[in-house]
Amino acid sequence: MKFIIFLSAVLFFCNTAFSQGQPPWKRPLKICQSQDGSNFTDISTFQDSAGVPCVIKLQSGQLISAFQWFRQPVGSPTWDKVAVKFSSNDGLTWTDPVPVVMIGFPSNFQRPFDPALALTDSGKIRMYYSSGLSSFLDTSINTYSAVSDDGINYTFEGNIRFSLPDRPVIDPAIIKFNGMWHLVNPATLGATGAYHNISGNGLDFIRVQDIFSDIQHSWIGNFTIMDSSELRFYGSGTRIWYSYSSNGGMWSGFFNTNIIGGDPAVIRLSSNYFLMIYTGHPYPVSVKETEQSAEDFILYQNYPNPFNPKTIISFHCPKKNYVILKVYDVLGKYVETLVDEEKSKGSYSFEWNGENLPGGIYFYKLESPVYSVVKRMVLIK
Repeated sequence: MKFIIFLSAVLFFCNTAFSQGQPPWKRPLKICQSQDGSNFTDISTFQDSAGVPCVIKLQSGQLISAFQWFRQPVGSPTWDKVAVKFSSNDGLTWTDPVPVVMIGFPSNFQRPFDPALALTDSGKIRMYYSSGLSSFLDTSINTYSAVSDDGINYTFEGNIRFSLPDRPVIDPAIIKFNGMWHLVNPATLGATGAYHNISGNGLDFIRVQDIFSDIQHSWIGNFTIMDSSELRFYGSGTRIWYSYSSNGGMWSGFFNTNIIGGDPAVIRLSSNYFLMIYTGHPYPVSVKETEQSAEDFILYQNYPNPFNPKTIISFHCPKKNYVILKVYDVLGKYVETLVDEEKSKGSYSFEWNGENLPGGIYFYKLESPVYSVVKRMVLIK
């Protein structure tokens, strides 16, 4: 049986009202700033078609941010790659994104995803990320690491940093706080909270007590250090939230920020200057005409969802239209066309059979000359 999860950093969605079924390349990363770490202003676009951000400060004073980049077109050499950007003025301006290079990376592993950066004691940059032998989110997906001198070229470090025997390990977040490294991964397969590991050297980790949470507060996000007595974690929910700890093990309740988004990375650059990079709202997908409203042109949620192996997909046309209904996989690869024809006004239903496809997350997209909409479905095997 393949283990399918609903909470994946690949999609950098949280399982909240913010998740609206749009694939990751349909969302931008946003950047904003704050004086107190709670109320953020000056929101702007940090990077198009990207997600899963992190940010740290180097010994040189430069900032480096890593993220998953879905550079168009689908399937291009920089599609679904970890990329980095640099800033030499505390985040006011940034370089263009550059995909990272993995040296010695196993050829039978799937591409690295879910990057998290850390600065080693020697000043090198270490990236923790998800990968494994399978191209699916199954038990072969673990947390690995690679080390770099320049933030672009990384050398694969062979051993697994954290794995579980019965479920995938994704979305690492890492920090060194008061001499101890803390590695957390959000719980998967219906659980809440986070798996928590500690290490003295950032390489050899020991699992300790899991961190409690609930379904409204996902531990998909990143750490930031306030001072020697306070460590924060900013996570995903109905709003981006934070919790604080004095030791990395016992955590406070949840405090909301004013930002609606997902997968936040926050860095404190001075006593009254915080920088946040996060996953923003999906891009608009509709264009309206006077004679046709978006509310009338409807792509219904497929039923059942999750399904195995068949599901019913339905849509409604307010007037005679040429419509196209297609299915894509999680990487944006075309799978199948269900409808490609002119339809009269009315509602239509089609059965889709995923029997010959691997389990996972798929997207179905309905287009007409004036409107388009995308929804998500899950095939379990």
